[in-house]
Amino acid sequence: MVPFSLTRQLDGATLSRVEAAAAAAGLSTEAWVAEVIADALSLAGVAEEASPFKAGDPRTGAARRHEREQPRIALAEYDRTGVSSPLEDVLRDVRADLEARLASKA
Repeated sequence: MVPFSLTRQLDGATLSRVEAAAAAAGLSTEAWVAEVIADALSLAGVAEEASPFKAGDPRTGAARRHEREQPRIALAEYDRTGVSSPLEDVLRDVRADLEARLASKA
C-alpha cells in the first residue's frame, strides 16, 4: 500500500478527545485516526456496531476486526451451503454448554 498523507483541521475539543483516545489505546494520534477510519470503512453492509467513531472502545483492533469478519464468514458459509441453524437450537446449545461449564466448577 502506498502511504498517503491527509491533513485535517480539528477544533481543540475534538483534538483533545482524539489524543486521549489514542493514548488510551497506546497508539500515536495518527495511528489511532488511521485505525478508526479503517474500522469505519470496513463495515460495508454490516451494522453490528452502531457507532464506529465512538471513543473509548475497550476492544483491541484485532477483536474489532474479528467481530466484523464473523458475520461475513457466516453469510458466505450460508450462501455456499444454504444450511442455517435455528436460533432456538443455537441458544439451547449455548445454554447447555454454559450450564455444563458452571457445573464443572462447582
